[in-house]
Amino acid sequence: MKDLFVNEFPEKMPETHGANVIELPPVIKPPVIENEPAGPLIEDISQQRKRSWVFRIIDLIGVGTSRLFGIVSVIFLLAVAANIPIVQFLSFGYLLEVTGRLARRQKLRTAFIGLQKAARIGSAVLGAWLLLIPLRFASQFWLDAYLIDPSSPQTRLMRVLQIVLIVLTVAHIAAAWFCGGKLRYFFWPIVAPFSFMVWIARRFAGSSKFRWVLRYTVGLLSPGIVDDICGVQPISDWFLPAILWKKILKGGAYQSARDSVWDFFASLNLPYYFWLGLKGFIGTCCWLLIPTALLVMSTNLDGPLAVLTGVFGSLIAIPVFSILPFIQAHFAVDGRFDRFLEVRKVIKNMGRAPFSHILALLLTLLFALPLFLLKVEEIPTELLWTLSIVFVMFTWPARFVIGWAYGRGTVREQPHRWWIRYPVFMLAVPISFVFVFVLFFTRYITWNGAWSLVENHVFLLPAPFWLSIFQ
Repeated sequence: MKDLFVNEFPEKMPETHGANVIELPPVIKPPVIENEPAGPLIEDISQQRKRSWVFRIIDLIGVGTSRLFGIVSVIFLLAVAANIPIVQFLSFGYLLEVTGRLARRQKLRTAFIGLQKAARIGSAVLGAWLLLIPLRFASQFWLDAYLIDPSSPQTRLMRVLQIVLIVLTVAHIAAAWFCGGKLRYFFWPIVAPFSFMVWIARRFAGSSKFRWVLRYTVGLLSPGIVDDICGVQPISDWFLPAILWKKILKGGAYQSARDSVWDFFASLNLPYYFWLGLKGFIGTCCWLLIPTALLVMSTNLDGPLAVLTGVFGSLIAIPVFSILPFIQAHFAVDGRFDRFLEVRKVIKNMGRAPFSHILALLLTLLFALPLFLLKVEEIPTELLWTLSIVFVMFTWPARFVIGWAYGRGTVREQPHRWWIRYPVFMLAVPISFVFVFVLFFTRYITWNGAWSLVENHVFLLPAPFWLSIFQ
């Protein structure tokens, strides 16, 4: 399970044999910031094998909850980044890397990039936000009292309580962040009584008399359940004040926290995702430039010329939309910009797995169609990031299936016969036509009009309103 969190960077394509297999270039692998020692990992695995089935189920539930929270945190972070100028390329680069990992035939779990780190950021943000709720209520009470009578004793008392609450809240948030930012650290005053009761009960259970009773009662369920029940962690491992005091006594707390924060953000490898997203954005725009320009021109012209440019733009857009997702996957394999020009290699790869590619294209465009409904009603700019959450939720699975289909093509040595490939490829025409039709006529229902043709959320950034920040 830990491989899901350790493998944060692209790996090389596994070696394949066969004369007709597409030779993929070596992947540009970013440097690994920090390697975890093998000793503790081996020890953790050995301890995990000794645990009883009851505690293994509890551990499994905890791991599943952590990963689910990590997925939600990734969606939230990508949605926020998608609406910030320049930072948008991080979001786009992340989605391209998801496609690239599956295109390199890596395991599915490796495409869930940075779940543990995203969960840590999400817990730190969510915990701080929840702790600020009482402070906001206290500030509102003081403001109401101040508006009624600024010099009343109640107003002065509310002011003192507000200041005290501010100091305690800031200190509490700082301590939780300093100790790692886990979500339970923010609510230790509430969790501590229950945790201490469990801790004391397990210490009593570890005595010889209680252990004998447990061995012949609950111990019959599983051989190792008694050891699991009697296992007690030190207070300095789970009680926030004890953790903080331990760090202070150890010395160098500030330097350790500073280095940990620096190493954490360095391990995110943000420059790699930024440049991958920037190059992918430029290459995709080059492919979309001509058909999009013709479609936009058709909306600004009248008469036969408008019809001619619209038809010509649609005829170009249909093959472009059919192959562009897989050209992006071809680029995401190693991040080289010239991969956008290697159309023949992409078509050959499609010929090796035509059914997978058509299925991926269909699912990608199906995921995109409902998102046009969110462009109908204009909302305030400060709330646009909330719509990005929905777009990321639909775009992320589409990147999975595109990478999966491209990776399927790299496995086969020979393409399918022509009488299988060509009819399957022809299915891409009606699929892309439906998407072009919907994209072309959404300019009449969206708040940006003809500019909505440029906001192509299938191939560009995961939000269809990324240009609205410049308007």
